[in-house]
Amino acid sequence: MVDRPATASTLLTVASGQLFSTSLIPTAVGNATKIFDVDSALTDTSISGAYIDDIWFRYSKRVTEKIDAKTATSATYSAALTVATITISGGHNLEVGQQTFLNFTSYNSGAVPIDGTFTVVTVTPTTFTVTIPNIASGTITGNVDVYDPIDFCFYLVSTGTVTNINQFFPLFVASLDSVAATQYCSLTLKEILPLVNHPTVQSGAANWGSANNNLAPKQRGLMLKRGQALYVAVSGTSALTNGFYCNIQGGYY
Repeated sequence: MVDRPATASTLLTVASGQLFSTSLIPTAVGNATKIFDVDSALTDTSISGAYIDDIWFRYSKRVTEKIDAKTATSATYSAALTVATITISGGHNLEVGQQTFLNFTSYNSGAVPIDGTFTVVTVTPTTFTVTIPNIASGTITGNVDVYDPIDFCFYLVSTGTVTNINQFFPLFVASLDSVAATQYCSLTLKEILPLVNHPTVQSGAANWGSANNNLAPKQRGLMLKRGQALYVAVSGTSALTNGFYCNIQGGYY
């Protein structure tokens, strides 16, 4: 189907202007970045559409502990035995199962917990808990810097020139944990890209870990028609200090 292969790489730093917990739509036309164009200006009559089979992120530098794309969030903690409860008064965007890097900066007694990457166990709108090495000296409280996930929203736009924020149609949100393990991240491998309703029987039995897909394995990707483009914005009001390269592999047909 693809007869004109296409690979694109775009540095993303621009913020949408508001948190995605408020709205996924950018607050201004310039608050989203175009990353792929399927002749949105309608000048290339040889193009019918495009297929994207992978979108992957590459952090703009190599890190060994945490992704420092934005300033860490200041929080407080209370730790007892093997549980640390982190409180962020303004709220957070962490979900159960996500990972975050915690930098414990102060403590009231005993020994400060060890910094590192932790998996979120429970959440409320303003708190989350993680499992830590056992603390045998009662309850320890203090301050901690939290490296929040970076949320990216992908938009479908069906015009060559965007003049109104209502022309951004959200497709999906990719949330990247701010830990070293996600400095390279494929949205295909993370099963974030949607399934394409087309059986791929030659791909073998193991396809996305689904028993149903063993019968008719499917591909993941995006199908775009001529005249459309793909944009991305980062959640928040401040641009990223260090950006991510958003890479696309696909082609036109």
